[in-house]
Amino acid sequence: MFGFGKKKEKAEQKTATIELSPEQKAELNQVIALKQQELAQAEESLQAVLYEELGLAYEELGETDQAVSALEKSLQLKKSAGRGYKTLLKLYNQKRAAAAKANDGQTLQYYLEKIDQMMQISKDVTRGIK
Repeated sequence: MFGFGKKKEKAEQKTATIELSPEQKAELNQVIALKQQELAQAEESLQAVLYEELGLAYEELGETDQAVSALEKSLQLKKSAGRGYKTLLKLYNQKRAAAAKANDGQTLQYYLEKIDQMMQISKDVTRGIK
């Protein structure tokens, strides 16, 4: 009647993960292997794009730590506010929420600082600062 508990239902729906079929996982693993080969031969300007694609593939597989690592490398090479930026910000928020739930103050502070750095990247991109 009053909508009690609806917020919790919405939060649960947002955090639900999509299950990938074995074929989809195999295909993503092939994409990852190809991107890693391309990275070894790519110029620095192309590496940012390849790291972003690699990070997005890892994120789809549910390999969060590897996704974060690849997406961070992408942003180090080239600041952008595209899909990789948004995905990395989402992953940081997930890790921050998990740290808050676990009452881990040190990890919580770490991810809050990472989110602040992401906000600075957004400002720099908007202002055209490289």
